[in-house]
Amino acid sequence: MTAAASDIVYFSVDVEASGPVPGLYNLVSIGAVPVGREGGSWKPEDRRFYVELKPIGGAFDAEAMAIHGIPRERLEREGAPADRAMRDLRDFVEKRCTPSTARAVFVGHNVGFDWSYVSYYFAQFGIPNPFGYKSLDLKSLAMGRLRIGWFETSKENLEILLPSIPRQDAKQAHRADYDALYQAHLLCALLNLP
Repeated sequence: MTAAASDIVYFSVDVEASGPVPGLYNLVSIGAVPVGREGGSWKPEDRRFYVELKPIGGAFDAEAMAIHGIPRERLEREGAPADRAMRDLRDFVEKRCTPSTARAVFVGHNVGFDWSYVSYYFAQFGIPNPFGYKSLDLKSLAMGRLRIGWFETSKENLEILLPSIPRQDAKQAHRADYDALYQAHLLCALLNLP
């Protein structure tokens, strides 16, 4: 049985991390924005999720930390306990997607990176992943919808190819909540193409 578009809620998810792979490095922050169908077109919803996480161990790569600019000390002092953060993300998704109304699909721009961290952290704390194994890569979707190559799928290039989306704010880029919202706009523009 195939799910109708109305049965799907996409969740644009972005993470910032202390390095390239989970297990060896820490998940620093998570942003998520649901995207639903309204009046025949896809739109980002008003609900938002954002959390910064207390480190669970592992290394901190200086180059990775410089990308998002969130100091390790702040995370240790103010970050949410990682198990609570993951329960909060699960609850955020499940509140929007009860089994009787819709299915959640995880969406990322280069989904492999974001998915690996989120999936690892759910497993690490024994929390069922509300996305199951359902994920969608924005770069791959852009390749198919726009008939472009993988190296042409940067956010900067997609901004040129999809003039209906807002311009990126460079001052907010690499902040998980902002990037999740920006990616939600990219997803909508791609899904709403004729």
